[in-house]
Amino acid sequence: MSKENRKYVIIPLAEVEDVDFSQIQQDSPETLRLSQEGNYTFVKFEGDTPSFLEGKTQYTHSEIRAILTDTNGIWYVDDEEAKTWTETVRDTISNISWKSLNPFNWFN
Repeated sequence: MSKENRKYVIIPLAEVEDVDFSQIQQDSPETLRLSQEGNYTFVKFEGDTPSFLEGKTQYTHSEIRAILTDTNGIWYVDDEEAKTWTETVRDTISNISWKSLNPFNWFN
């Protein structure tokens, strides 16, 4: 698996319940990275586009790296912010009301 063959898709956190983890490289909701505010995540895959990601913008490895490391963007977390990141993520996730099943219940 080459990083250059991977495709990345940014999705709202509310759409995580629609993700089929057997079709992407992350294996559970707990392995997803969240944006600073906790409103977005991204998934990565190789090969054919999973149906639940059809019609969404896809990024290459170099494009997603540029997005994630943009100091003015919603993904960048500096060293000082990283110290409180886990607490922020847990607070964000615990306040989510899912339509069906909250896959992040392991935080409780």
